[in-house]
Amino acid sequence: MPLDPTSLAGKTFPLRAVFDRAVIGAGEAGIAAALAAVQAGESVALLDEQPLDPGLIGLDIPFLFGGRIGAAVQNPARMEERVVAARPGLEAAMEAGVEVVLGVSVWGGFPGSPFILGLADRATAWLIGARQITIAAGARDVVLPFEGWELPGVMGARGLDAAHRVLGDFTGNRVAVIGAGEVSWGDIALRLAEPCEVKVLGALEVEGIAWKDGSWRELACDTVVLAVDAAPNVEMADLLGAGIAWDAARGGFVAAALPPGVTIAGDAAGTAPVARAPWMQHALSDPARMICACEEVRAGDLRALRPPRYLGAEGPEAGLAAIGTGSQDQVKRLTRAGMGPCQGRRCRDSVQALLAQEVPRMASYRAPLRPLPLAVLSALEEDPALRANWTGWFGIAEQWLPHWEPVPENAVFIGGRLSEVGK
Repeated sequence: MPLDPTSLAGKTFPLRAVFDRAVIGAGEAGIAAALAAVQAGESVALLDEQPLDPGLIGLDIPFLFGGRIGAAVQNPARMEERVVAARPGLEAAMEAGVEVVLGVSVWGGFPGSPFILGLADRATAWLIGARQITIAAGARDVVLPFEGWELPGVMGARGLDAAHRVLGDFTGNRVAVIGAGEVSWGDIALRLAEPCEVKVLGALEVEGIAWKDGSWRELACDTVVLAVDAAPNVEMADLLGAGIAWDAARGGFVAAALPPGVTIAGDAAGTAPVARAPWMQHALSDPARMICACEEVRAGDLRALRPPRYLGAEGPEAGLAAIGTGSQDQVKRLTRAGMGPCQGRRCRDSVQALLAQEVPRMASYRAPLRPLPLAVLSALEEDPALRANWTGWFGIAEQWLPHWEPVPENAVFIGGRLSEVGK
């Protein structure tokens, strides 16, 4: 039986280069892994998305920057100099023969021999191959949903570190810190190390913070830094087929079983034990608390599995109990929590904490892991045989016909166009 021409089977993917090892993430752990590999005689590509496209910074990728980045990031050359200066090991890696690629997002990873990685910069997208992959993608800040957390000026501790130490373009002045995590910079006006009720003051952005520890108190500030907890970045491990499991001692969901050829280094393999539970329990106790700011889904909406209000529909009467052993993906589809512009980057941990007692599963990841403009993705090179049929879906002849037009007899969809057998 001939192969379906619309299938990927038998197709090739043009690769710009093939390396013995690709290291994803150029922090301390990634640089160390790249140096060790090149010293062992491997050809190595060290990939890092810093300096970021300003558009990604605006979407709080990969950290929660909270609108506290200045205009200097618009200059890519200047930002690249700052990234290299902030990470002295990069120069040593370059001198040792590592191919260091900065300002490039790894948006996809695909198992195979070799593995295929999808890369993109501000102008184009392309593919490379790697016989082995080391994931050194670090960790992300856990976002705590208190009143007003969605206002500009609320940022993560890692976002603060990247804004100040790596990019050198932090625009805040007076900082309040929530949590006991390390914060490397700031005129710290306040640190709240114990769980308490918190709300941000301000109409359009942070103007101050109020907290209740016995009685309400207030303090003026322009930035609130979340240092409650960190979670390992497992997106790429999930894409590459690793088994993902919850391990509170390692910071949350981690890669528990890696496929051959994949290793993990640094914080991506695990962080400190989970510390978010008391903060989350306190924050999620209010049914009116905003959980998903993009889709305006509140804690009560999630518990009731209530569809978005703009649909004018009701959720199941039994709420979460109605889905039994469902997954967070299922909850996402029912309520749209995590399906807004941030794609769950801010609310993922809050949703999981709220559902943990009844749906203890992680929502899955899929490519692209980073938002890609269509102009960038369309530049991706393709095998001619694949491009000829990409507009066809299982060869269904009538898919591009108006519904009121009859389908010609013996019609087929070949080479991206509608044809008739025998003509």
